[in-house]
Amino acid sequence: MAKEQPHDLLDETIHQRTRLAIMATLAGVESLDFNDLKAELGLTDGNLSTHLTSLERAGFVKIEKGFSGKKPRTTVAQTAKGRKALENYVNLLQGILDKAK
Repeated sequence: MAKEQPHDLLDETIHQRTRLAIMATLAGVESLDFNDLKAELGLTDGNLSTHLTSLERAGFVKIEKGFSGKKPRTTVAQTAKGRKALENYVNLLQGILDKAK
């Protein structure tokens, strides 16, 4: 049986390019308003919602719905599990890329 390779260990939930962009954007902030995240990444409501659902199922983000006055407001924050998963992903990817030097 072949030895498991580092690239086999990449977290597929984060590895998808849009979800990686979401995780990277959320890493630098405590939380972001859904509309701000959508504008930052140039996504549609549906596209962002679909990717956030995947990240939420994995426990990587927390989505809170509430109101700001009478306006509905959705905020998104990276969880501790999500921060650790992103850190592991970056370290693993860096190790793979270092071999290319």
